[in-house]
Amino acid sequence: MNTDTELEAWQREWREQTEPLPELKKKIKRQNLRTLLAIAATVICLVLSTTEALRGRGSFMTGLALGIWFASLSMGSYAWWVRRGAWKPEAQTTRAYAELAYKRAVARAGTLRFGFYFLLIATILYAAFAASIWRTASGATWLVLFGMVIELFFFSYLRRRKRRDVEEARELMDQTNQDSDVIPTER
Repeated sequence: MNTDTELEAWQREWREQTEPLPELKKKIKRQNLRTLLAIAATVICLVLSTTEALRGRGSFMTGLALGIWFASLSMGSYAWWVRRGAWKPEAQTTRAYAELAYKRAVARAGTLRFGFYFLLIATILYAAFAASIWRTASGATWLVLFGMVIELFFFSYLRRRKRRDVEEARELMDQTNQDSDVIPTER
């Protein structure tokens, strides 16, 4: 049996250059929109907290604004760093979109892990502060601490969910790699 290597090469090239799955393309576009909305929401929070701190000139609002700035810059810098290479697909193929979805899933999981530990440290520091002023602390102090602990549990739930997303993206990427490696046999 003769095998036509040129035909096989054309078949592989054709499979690699096929249009990406429409659902995968829509998912990537939704992720891009969510990223833009998250950036806009962060900028709005920064502007509002800074405006309120400058207007009110109270130590609580100033501390809150500084905390929001510090958290935003820390999380934003880490998110930007971990998502390098996950901004757009390398080609307009299903495989490239599957790889992009996987890279983004891994980046989101890493960002969430960083956020969880960042919040854990902030909660411990705030709990130490609340404990040091426990006699004069207002109900708002304890309510904020309670909210931070609840948020830690929520982050823990999201981390498990993001791990599943990474596994699903890996399976999709593996599936597209396997599908493109298959060469139809002659009949």
